[in-house]
Amino acid sequence: MHDLHLHSLFSSDSYPSATIENMCNSAIQKGLEGICFTDHIDIDYPTDEGILNFNDYSSAIDEMILKYNNRIDIYKGIELGLQPHIFEENSAFSAKPGIDFIIGSIHVVNKKELYKGDFLQGKSDEDGVLSYLDELKKCISSFSNFDSLGHIDVVRRYLANGEKAFDYNKYSEALENILRTIIYMGKGIEINTSGKRYGLSSFHPLEKILYLYKRLGGEIITLGSDAHSPEDLGYCFKEALDLLSSIGFKYYCIFKKRKPSFIRIE
Repeated sequence: MHDLHLHSLFSSDSYPSATIENMCNSAIQKGLEGICFTDHIDIDYPTDEGILNFNDYSSAIDEMILKYNNRIDIYKGIELGLQPHIFEENSAFSAKPGIDFIIGSIHVVNKKELYKGDFLQGKSDEDGVLSYLDELKKCISSFSNFDSLGHIDVVRRYLANGEKAFDYNKYSEALENILRTIIYMGKGIEINTSGKRYGLSSFHPLEKILYLYKRLGGEIITLGSDAHSPEDLGYCFKEALDLLSSIGFKYYCIFKKRKPSFIRIE
């Protein structure tokens, strides 16, 4: 199995133990075949987290690729925080040399962060979800230099009344519009197992969203733990692959040099 969404100390929200070498060692101990580092690039984040030093990051990964050659496949990626007003800046990062994989994710809505619930100021949960989905649609309609859409329903984590306030039936039309756009663009979505780790009832996305993606003709699915510590690498991957298989997916994807490679789900 391959974990295509994980963070090291190059992301400010990672645990102190998440050195690149520790993450590699943990992946080997867990029997993973490959990992892709996808540290955060969130330009114009509300709390000014700072921007990834890509040269240092790239060099650190290259060092591990050499050190662990033939023991585990190590890929170089980034997780781009998408916002409608920073497409030019994100395009510059997407063009950096040597990148294997880019996740496009929403962490900020209308310049207010999801994490602390700021995006809900003056809004109901329903209005907050609609704002999130509208922002997501704007971003993917105008920016295409990513490979897989990250945790498409991550907004479930941050609602004032909990994930029960996310009524799939209310948002299915907007979600279908987003998924149709992603499929038309030739991009993928991820199954991100951190949803359960954070106490939600399911992975990201909901099973209904995965079924919808499959029904619409979606084929590109990446698998990620969204680990910010060595312990969380590969979290619940067997369960995630069993779920994909039950829905009818026969393959999941990894990316090398921005090109998808399909791996059969056994």
